[in-house]
Amino acid sequence: MAVAKSYENMEQIGQPYEENGKMYIRVKGKCPRCGGSGNYSYNQIDGTRCYGCNGTGIKVMDVRWYTDAERARQDRAAEKRAEKAVEVKETRRIKFAARNAFGFGEAGYIMLLKGKNETIKNWVHAAEPGRAYFNMVFKWYVPSTKWTDTYCADTEMPEGIEPICLRWEDVCNKDDEENLTMNDDATVIKLVDSLINEPSVSEYQGTVGEWMTKSVEIKKNIELDGRYGTSHMHIMEDEVGNVYVWISSSKSLEEESVHTLKMKVKEHKEYNNTKQTVVWYCKEAA
Repeated sequence: MAVAKSYENMEQIGQPYEENGKMYIRVKGKCPRCGGSGNYSYNQIDGTRCYGCNGTGIKVMDVRWYTDAERARQDRAAEKRAEKAVEVKETRRIKFAARNAFGFGEAGYIMLLKGKNETIKNWVHAAEPGRAYFNMVFKWYVPSTKWTDTYCADTEMPEGIEPICLRWEDVCNKDDEENLTMNDDATVIKLVDSLINEPSVSEYQGTVGEWMTKSVEIKKNIELDGRYGTSHMHIMEDEVGNVYVWISSSKSLEEESVHTLKMKVKEHKEYNNTKQTVVWYCKEAA
């Protein structure tokens, strides 16, 4: 027979006795409330004196005296509680590993930043490092831990930047019963693009693999340095706002110039919530 584990190191006084059908024994040792120091949290009547032992640090009390079978049941229950605690801790670690990696954390959200890239960059770089982050999935965003700080309050947002709350439940994998993982990048990127980019009037043009002729204005000419030299990405629009993309290593057309081009449709794809018709083999129409 024995006492509970928490009292095993205490001195046993006298013999076990029975009361109301249960066995007890008197024990003496360090006060479990103050750990033997005689002091506990401050109160106006006793100051820091522990009222559990009256400041002596020693506690004498009567505790249960268990049979071997009762003690064995206690030990098994304690083992199950310990196993459950480990399981819960591991589940929590896995669950928040993905959330923390992207800044969602305990609060379960991040703040997307909607606005022109240059405006956001200037705001971020003018402040202390770590105010906001950028990646290919969420673009510019502020983790929930940062958003709660005063320097990220709405009142400090410059004109042209709109914060949009994105919650973990919006991006987590719904097929995962525990919601521990995030959806695939393509799905999340599509959602983020729909939130931070204005809807576009652009529609896909032509049929993949076929030729067409369009009058377009060169909106942007982006220089690309690659393994085989420099090429130019032309972002073009027709008169109704449909967007075309053409990358050329041999030609570079001036921005804001207008051209009537014969082009072959390479593919249709969506970027930043805008439908784009990707073309190649572009040449001036006769």
